[in-house]
Amino acid sequence: MERFFLLAGIAGVTAALAGMLAPLAWQAWANREFNRERRVAAETQGGPEIPFGTPGRIAEDGLIGRLSIPRLNLSTIVREGTSSAILSLAAGHIPGTALPGQSGNIAVAGHRDTLFRGLKDIQAGDLVEFETFHGRLEYRVQSTEVVSPKDVSVLQAGQKNELTLVTCFPFYYIGSAPDRFIVKAIEIAWDPMAPEAWAKMPEQEARAAQGEKAARRRRPATQDASFTIPIHHSRVLGPGIRLGVTDIRGGRVSGWMWLMPEQRTVWLRDQKAREPVAFYSDGRRREVTITSVTSEAATARLSP
Repeated sequence: MERFFLLAGIAGVTAALAGMLAPLAWQAWANREFNRERRVAAETQGGPEIPFGTPGRIAEDGLIGRLSIPRLNLSTIVREGTSSAILSLAAGHIPGTALPGQSGNIAVAGHRDTLFRGLKDIQAGDLVEFETFHGRLEYRVQSTEVVSPKDVSVLQAGQKNELTLVTCFPFYYIGSAPDRFIVKAIEIAWDPMAPEAWAKMPEQEARAAQGEKAARRRRPATQDASFTIPIHHSRVLGPGIRLGVTDIRGGRVSGWMWLMPEQRTVWLRDQKAREPVAFYSDGRRREVTITSVTSEAATARLSP
């Protein structure tokens, strides 16, 4: 009997250690694969999954990207689906919610006793980063709450693009936890092209960007600043002001403008050229005007 219980104890400890170490080992391997495939995507302007922001679904267990919360030193690969097999090794994108780059609510689930353990220390204002093969999203945590597992309203899309993180609660509960811990974060930045891919910009666009940069250096500070922004890209127009172009149709531009001091988004929908968009930033009135539009880029001017 002593030998039996000794062997049973050793087997139990071994199983527990394996359950703890397996996700860590898999994550290390998956991160290397993600970095390798992201480099390939940057070089080829493509990737193994659907393009960033393109409507559609990804196959079960398909690779979505990598989610990280720098302050908590939390990082995890995200795959499509929430089956026990997926959540045992990675975080899972909840099917039916938005995908990275799409408008709406992106929902990601993870286990409280492994990859999402750090969420117990999350605070309002924390930065959340979501990397994919085709771009990078940044979110700012707004709130946390505890809800019933039957409360699916937290997955519904709101008026702003947001990220919802879901895990079980209480964090140290023994057995199947009765509630769900919800983290709500609002999108604050969108870079639809991986940084490495900027080097692959067509030569004509690169020359135009270099000429614009030189022109800005020559332009007196009292004049308006002008910027050319390719479709599916974003540019910093001034301190705390970033403009992104998501769509160009019929000479009209759709996109967004993020105002850092106020932490709010100004949405541009079918904006005509030569029609200024007025806003207040850092306590003063400013204007952004789309001055010219092509099928591939828009030129905008920021008033001083």
